[in-house]
Amino acid sequence: MIRIILSVLAGVVVGGIVTGLLEAAGHVAFPLPDGLLPDDMSDADAMRAAMAGVPDINRLAVVAAWAGGAVAAGWVTSAVARSHHLALSMMAGGGLLFAGLSNLIFVPSPLWMWAAGLAVFLPMAWLGHRLAPKRG
Repeated sequence: MIRIILSVLAGVVVGGIVTGLLEAAGHVAFPLPDGLLPDDMSDADAMRAAMAGVPDINRLAVVAAWAGGAVAAGWVTSAVARSHHLALSMMAGGGLLFAGLSNLIFVPSPLWMWAAGLAVFLPMAWLGHRLAPKRG
């Protein structure tokens, strides 16, 4: 039972780290326009206006980072677990799905990002499961 819990936890943690690293790489590859973010980040109206000006390529890079993190989560979960690999990988993908949903709720995003973002986690966790080494 402990190994089951640890495998899902390891998958979510590694998936979150990979997502963060890929998002950072996306910010380097596609920097935000100068002056886009307001000086006062606690001003909700200013943040909403700033988020409306974020280019779609930056949003696409975030969705791609979410996909990469979900693949990593599925892979790690399946590699660590002794049984129920697919179900546990889906649980790890679900944990990342919850994090992505939280991001979409708190950061104003267009409808296409909601659709793509929510659709990417579970299939990519499944792919990570499929790529993981199989145990006898």
